[in-house]
Amino acid sequence: MRAPIRSAILAFFIASISLFVSPIAAQAADSKIILLDSPHTDLLGVSLNTELSASLQPTGRLGQLIYTPVSKPRTWLIDAALMDEINALAVKDISAQNWLAQLKIESVDDTVVAIPYGHPELSLIRRLAPSELAYYYDSSQTKLELALGRAVLVERGARWTTTGTKIAADAIHSYTSNRHAIALLSTAVPPKQLDELRSKLALLLSSGSTTNLQLYLAHNADLAVAAANHKLRIVPGKYRLTSEHEKVPITLVNDFAEPVKITLQLTPLNSRIRVGRPETLSLAANSKTQLSVPFTVVAPGSTAVLAEFRNSAGRPLGDSVILSLSLSVISPAVAWFTTGAAILLFLAATTQSVRRVRRSRK
Repeated sequence: MRAPIRSAILAFFIASISLFVSPIAAQAADSKIILLDSPHTDLLGVSLNTELSASLQPTGRLGQLIYTPVSKPRTWLIDAALMDEINALAVKDISAQNWLAQLKIESVDDTVVAIPYGHPELSLIRRLAPSELAYYYDSSQTKLELALGRAVLVERGARWTTTGTKIAADAIHSYTSNRHAIALLSTAVPPKQLDELRSKLALLLSSGSTTNLQLYLAHNADLAVAAANHKLRIVPGKYRLTSEHEKVPITLVNDFAEPVKITLQLTPLNSRIRVGRPETLSLAANSKTQLSVPFTVVAPGSTAVLAEFRNSAGRPLGDSVILSLSLSVISPAVAWFTTGAAILLFLAATTQSVRRVRRSRK
């Protein structure tokens, strides 16, 4: 009896161990389906090529991955940047619509892992901006969950390429400077309004991208960030002031979809004019506001005022503009000074005349 009992106990332990080991072994044996691609649109949303639609066909590179996928068990590694492009294309392209529907069907029971948005070169982004890498993971996960209607994992140890990509120095410089510019703008503009641009900045460092594409996107990022700054602006103008105290209408624009709290700083470039203290304003979403600012004329002539927005910490935001002013009014101070000078000249002339008369009589 002892031998059968020992055999039963051994079989029980083997079965128990297998319950714990088999999921791990199965996970290790999962095939990976990696869905990512080089950008097909730039940071301004302009199409770079027409290759994406063809790639989504059942015979295309991306199409084959979902229409004839590898057998289960399998794990999908997906870049939300690619999903954003396909979702935008699906508005008018049947291939994109079919591809998205097929992806949901094929991946419904599989594990889906979010690749950081734009699949930036990992070693580089970890060195340049580790906090942004965490943001790219979160952004990709959120977008994928919304697109697929299901939970998506983040595995920071997951790899989607086995080779490194050399990123051009100009692309690195553009990435760094524009990342700082977006961070500065977000101190006044609600960060959600800048999420798309902030995420797409990762495309400058995409693994597998060519040098030409990196350089193009570096220049394109400068334009995209400049466009974002331009959404919050002061309209330059020329004004003529004809009285000592006058209110000048200044137009302020907020093209963001949310209100923005900002300070308007006006700095005269000479002493001919005086302006009040900086004023903190709340600009409504998608608005054009005309603000009447009191000016005090000190002396006639031409002058200019530097106008700029500043955040709560006093740092300038966006581009400054020049308000040109023509001052044709004589203020009381100038009038009193001029009158006083005239009187002094008159008295001096009278005194001189009296002296001459006295001398002639002698």
